[in-house]
Amino acid sequence: MDRIITKNRKGYYHIVTSKLPHEAELYAASTLYQYLYKSTGAIVPFFSSVERCPKRSPEICIGPAARDIHADVSHLSDDGFLIKTFGEDIVIAGKTPRGTVYGVYYFLEKFIGFKCFTKDIETFEKVDMLIVGDLDIVENPVFEYREVYFRSAFDPDFCVKNRLNSNMAHIPKEKGGKLKFFNCHHSFNELVPPEVYFESHPEYFSLVNGERLRTNTQLCLTNEGVFQTARATLRRWIRENPDCRVFSVAQNDWRNYCTCPDCKKLDDQYGTPAATMISFVNRLADDIREDYPDVLIHTFAYQYTRKAPLGLHARDNVIVRLCNIECSWDTPMEIQAARNPQSEAAGFIENLGQWGQLCKHLYIWDYACNFKSYLMPFPNYKSMPQNLRTYHKNNVVGVLQQGNFSYGEASGLTDLENYLAARLLWNPYQDEDEIINEFIRGVYGEECFPYLRTYVDLLLKAMETNPLPLYTCPDAAFITDELVEEADRLFHQAMNAAETEQHLRYVQKEYLSILFIKAARLEPGHPERNALIDQLYEGVRFFGISEIRERRHLETSFENLRNSRYALSKDNEYNLYYVMR
Repeated sequence: MDRIITKNRKGYYHIVTSKLPHEAELYAASTLYQYLYKSTGAIVPFFSSVERCPKRSPEICIGPAARDIHADVSHLSDDGFLIKTFGEDIVIAGKTPRGTVYGVYYFLEKFIGFKCFTKDIETFEKVDMLIVGDLDIVENPVFEYREVYFRSAFDPDFCVKNRLNSNMAHIPKEKGGKLKFFNCHHSFNELVPPEVYFESHPEYFSLVNGERLRTNTQLCLTNEGVFQTARATLRRWIRENPDCRVFSVAQNDWRNYCTCPDCKKLDDQYGTPAATMISFVNRLADDIREDYPDVLIHTFAYQYTRKAPLGLHARDNVIVRLCNIECSWDTPMEIQAARNPQSEAAGFIENLGQWGQLCKHLYIWDYACNFKSYLMPFPNYKSMPQNLRTYHKNNVVGVLQQGNFSYGEASGLTDLENYLAARLLWNPYQDEDEIINEFIRGVYGEECFPYLRTYVDLLLKAMETNPLPLYTCPDAAFITDELVEEADRLFHQAMNAAETEQHLRYVQKEYLSILFIKAARLEPGHPERNALIDQLYEGVRFFGISEIRERRHLETSFENLRNSRYALSKDNEYNLYYVMR
């Protein structure tokens, strides 16, 4: 049965919500109305109070309780949705209001080709007639938690339109909200502050080489006073932040775990310092479960706690977030592990499989950029999709992709990575090449597509035989003179081919990567070097890029670049700026 929604700029349907709609359902209905009008030129009227508006045409019902249809959404996950026909009517409904919002954007993707590529570029088709047949679509995200930790993905509209429930984005409740963390970072010093407790209770802090540490310390996780203090802090956090669902009880960002006799005994029993960590977190999880049944405690399996304590299961209200910072992202980790059983990737894959059997909420902290050179490309466009599939096969239910989170804009194909990650976190089994192609066409234009796609393929080819760790400079093995020369030629062709100012602007922003690499690879004193750096600096400032190296002031980074080939010289400035919750 075909259903004509619009034809020749005339609407044949009405949009309705339930009698008492959630504000996110109103947003979903309003969004559907706006984009149908933009695409078809037809008004499909929207009624937000069905009791005052009797049915007068076929309807698109927004939310599970719209009209009297009462769609069964019990089988959906929290962010899942269905799009289903009931006779002449169409229902778009999620188990939660956020799922309903996602359902509307999926409907727009499917029927008018809607795509949101960046925070300021979206596309949709102009449609003369919008017809749908019988529909029975059910979508549930592969991962319950989907975070793209790039600054450009903190934009709430980008997140909602790409079905990200990112904690770091300010997604308001009227647009569906998010999985909100109170904190998702290293928190031991906040739970039991050394500046408050060390003088009176040095035994609260880690014993290393016979000495209790005040600085760069962890907690003594078998100490009863530590538990009671952390318990009080955690409960205060929960009381004061009732809109947050996740609270971190997580090691500090260095080693120095406690080796006192009690901690060592438990860690030795399970063969890993993760034993004291999970035992401590489990005890807190048990303590809050009855009073706060919806709250989750978040901790890390990171560096010294990455190895799983076999036989020691995390409680069901605990999130264990496994981190792979030691690895390389040139090829999928399963392939790296098969090639070299002694590699970091092999160790990580082993850890992944073990943790997948020990916890209900296994999350991943993944990485997607070069923190030492933000302007360099990070060609994980093939490894990322396969790694996400590997995570899913090993019972991972949440993923964060950390990229360039600096304030301001970014180059290095960050926009492509941002979009690719967003789409794959909903469903990593999509064809990544299709996603890459639609992004290049949507952002740079059809006329620039062959040049930018060739550039991407050039980078991917280099990944077949070279490593891609998180901290490299322009002397990285995959950056060759031949690659730089070919990339420079491709970008000039793209800039000459661009048909709109927007397309040209985005090509020029990406060209900053090539300028950076060209300048950095020249010897200091080369007659072209300073001119290239000046051109790069002007471009970086023009496009609003605030950092070209993680947490370094821009001027410091350019001084480094001017004084050192490959920007290799070290600096002592580390600007730990405020990170948004």
